[in-house]
Amino acid sequence: MNRMKPWSNGLLIWVLLCLLAGCSAHRDLIVLLPDPDGKIGSVRVTTKGGSQVLDKPGQATQTEDFRKPPTAPQPIDESIITGVFGVTLSAQPELGGRFHSFTLWFDNDTTKLGHESGELLSEIVRTIKNRKVNEIYVVGHTDRVGTELYNTRLSSRRAYYVRDCLVFRGIKSSLIVVSFHGEAMPLVETEDEVAEPLNRRVEVIVR
Repeated sequence: MNRMKPWSNGLLIWVLLCLLAGCSAHRDLIVLLPDPDGKIGSVRVTTKGGSQVLDKPGQATQTEDFRKPPTAPQPIDESIITGVFGVTLSAQPELGGRFHSFTLWFDNDTTKLGHESGELLSEIVRTIKNRKVNEIYVVGHTDRVGTELYNTRLSSRRAYYVRDCLVFRGIKSSLIVVSFHGEAMPLVETEDEVAEPLNRRVEVIVR
């Protein structure tokens, strides 16, 4: 349904999605929150009908029909954010120390990293080695080409491939938590059997 442009300048952006209770149609609510330092980046939410940019803390937009543009950005009251996302926010890791997020992109139907992602892997290793790290989350994803079961397995292979690359380069395996979601959590919503490069990815979160 929507496409969200990754955050820029290394600033942390929280993008929270919610299926609003009591609605007859599927609605996504996207809210932009600042990082722990109070800095803010920007995110573009795109559907087939158009796009909107969130660039102020507390701004929100909604998508309901992927053929229509997202609603115009509007500030959302903090009490609403707490009411809708309170459980999600409380489940987040403690943010006393900033964490870093990276995305590695894969060639179609493989565990082969693209050239730029291969270079980014070296940067991830340097980041881990240069700071005190408590946990490293490695999360695998695919596009919607293939069956759901096949894509779940492919996202697992991608995630464990990245895990093994980190361990091979000297990162302790005990720090790494691996998960995978197949085609269930796309960056870009597509029809089934559509190849989408932005969905073929592994996210690495260093905390």
